[in-house]
Amino acid sequence: MILRSMALMTGLNVAKALASLAVSIAIAGVVSPGEYGLVGFAIPLTAFITLVTDLGLTSAVVRHPALSREQAGSAMVLMGIAGLLGGGLVAVAARPIENVTSMHGLGHVLLGFAAVTACSVWATVPRALLERTLSYSRIAAVESAALGAALAAFGAGIAASAGIMALVAFHLALQSVRALAFTWLASGRFKPGLNPRSVSPLIRVGGWVFVTNLLSYCARNLDRTLIGAVLGASSLGLYSLGYQFMTIPLMLISWPVSGVLLSTLSRMPGAAEKSRVVCAVVTATASFTLPAMAYLLFGLRYPVEALYAGRWAGLADIVMVLAPVGAIQAIAAYGGAVLVQKGALRLNFALGLLNGLLLSGVFAATVWFGLVTLLLAYAVAATAVSAVMIACMCREAAISPRQFAGCLVPGATAAFVGLAAAGSVAGFNPASGGAWLAATLLYLAGALAAFFVLRARLLQSLHALVGARVIAAAPQ
Repeated sequence: MILRSMALMTGLNVAKALASLAVSIAIAGVVSPGEYGLVGFAIPLTAFITLVTDLGLTSAVVRHPALSREQAGSAMVLMGIAGLLGGGLVAVAARPIENVTSMHGLGHVLLGFAAVTACSVWATVPRALLERTLSYSRIAAVESAALGAALAAFGAGIAASAGIMALVAFHLALQSVRALAFTWLASGRFKPGLNPRSVSPLIRVGGWVFVTNLLSYCARNLDRTLIGAVLGASSLGLYSLGYQFMTIPLMLISWPVSGVLLSTLSRMPGAAEKSRVVCAVVTATASFTLPAMAYLLFGLRYPVEALYAGRWAGLADIVMVLAPVGAIQAIAAYGGAVLVQKGALRLNFALGLLNGLLLSGVFAATVWFGLVTLLLAYAVAATAVSAVMIACMCREAAISPRQFAGCLVPGATAAFVGLAAAGSVAGFNPASGGAWLAATLLYLAGALAAFFVLRARLLQSLHALVGARVIAAAPQ
């Protein structure tokens, strides 16, 4: 069951990431970096409102051993109210924020994202109700339908020459379909009402998760706020698109699998089996992440230069700095699921505090020296914090340093062999489409050859996921 759930959510997020990448490539062809930076500014702001109004309830709903329909209904109503308040706050602040930042057109973008915020908040609890019963096939169906509607809305916006508002339409269609469909599917799992006493146990547990997520948000989004305010919309647009490439492994694997990992570990009987599952998940993640991010070190430059003819100059250099950070963060992201499931909420909070304060301080101190300095300082600090998170995850999951190193062997070997194959024949700076294609194919061949040689390690991880036992959640 755990392997099927992870496969469903990973496959879904592969589709979402590819769609997001296609949307980014398409919109970059019709708008300037400055216009793209408007959405780059709006997304972190609405994500902050969504985070503040969530209060950590979604994690508490998933983790709760015996959630009643009354508790679920109270959480639903509370999130509905929070969504309306959050969306209204974004709408009211839209024009003043545009005036303060001097980013022309930001007000209209934020008005669209006010509705996005309300729908996003509303969808959290009904999705969590499906997730706690491991109903990932239904979740995948809803997310797929929402993605299809979003792509249709984006295509209509492009056809209507709506510019950056086509991207706003994409996000609005995505979140509105999610909110409606998840509510409909979860309708039998909650009893509408608002009883503060019934929802207070969820808030007490979710409070720790909320504060941790808030700190993580600051670490992930303060950079864009500062870059937009200090360095301008063009620098923000370049950074936002480069950041999107960095988060590919997080979007494809770590974030969806973290949710599955939390819900399944909470329903697994033995510590040894939980440890094997965590090792298997880390192995699978590293086997994708390390080769993928290593390829971006050289494989993105020619396509960017060929597609945009200098309009996005510097993007490939940004990705080269951020790609290794994305690789280690994708593995460290599982620490939260492991710690929350284990009940180590204070440790999870402490790690979030370290992450938020350190990275926020780095952004605030280095943005004044330009984008390059900020990128390098962020890469060093984020790598150090991720290493600490991984160490804590391994301790709580009873994974030895030798076991963890073994989890990295297939992915690291594939990345090394691929780079050696591409670099020795085609080089790392292809000047033509043919040379770029040759380097890409050589890299792929080298990586696949390494996986074939180390297939026993990969099969061992597969068997650990297939054989995992999960206890069904208590009925509501």
